[in-house]
Amino acid sequence: MTKARILLYDFPGSICSQMARLALAEKGVAYDRQIVDIMDKAEQFEPWYTALNPRAVVPTLKIGDEIVTDTITIVQRIDLDCDGPALTPADARSAEAMERMMRDIMALHYGVLLYSRRLEADGSAPTVIARGRFLRQQLELYPERAELLERRIAGNENLLNILADREETARHVDEAKALVGHIDEALSQNQFVSAGHYTLADTFATAALARFRLHGFHTWWSGGDNTHVADFYRRMQARPSWQAAGIIDQGSERDL
Repeated sequence: MTKARILLYDFPGSICSQMARLALAEKGVAYDRQIVDIMDKAEQFEPWYTALNPRAVVPTLKIGDEIVTDTITIVQRIDLDCDGPALTPADARSAEAMERMMRDIMALHYGVLLYSRRLEADGSAPTVIARGRFLRQQLELYPERAELLERRIAGNENLLNILADREETARHVDEAKALVGHIDEALSQNQFVSAGHYTLADTFATAALARFRLHGFHTWWSGGDNTHVADFYRRMQARPSWQAAGIIDQGSERDL
């Protein structure tokens, strides 16, 4: 197991950062942390950070001199390289179920979930529009970052187009709700999401459910439906890793 210094670049409210912090907490890993302000200062676009993570997203993990990006890869490396309980099932079938659940959770469009309930009466999304202006200002100031910023601008425009289409917005919300049902079905067979013990899939499910609750979608399991998810969520909140990882499930957009 690694004896190298572990440094996590992250942001408190980032869902992917919370996944990484949960994995570190469940492994009992001591690590250093550098917060990347992706809100007010937009530090993810600064040259010092894009040199580490060209996609300008958090988290980024540094193990010794090695840089690891992509959330699934990060938590897998934490599990593989660090001391502590194994967070990957030993049997192939459960390991495959774990990886499939992680991919399904990552495939959701969390931006749509966030802004679907923050639209103006005319269906516009002021915060998303403002972000588009900010990204274009960044492009004017830093033309050398054109490739990265143009991708972000295109993604922002895509989000605006989805939010302007009620049916498409509803489809994305329904996908998230269906995933909660899928998690509930998995929990009807096991105490945890993909096995009889805590795995990396539970770090992803915990962070995703916390994000759903932050967006006001906790009624998917708090109103008598998906009772296995309701029980799982209570148990995850009671685990020491919930506090250690700083999981956020209430607040405002500023907490993202």
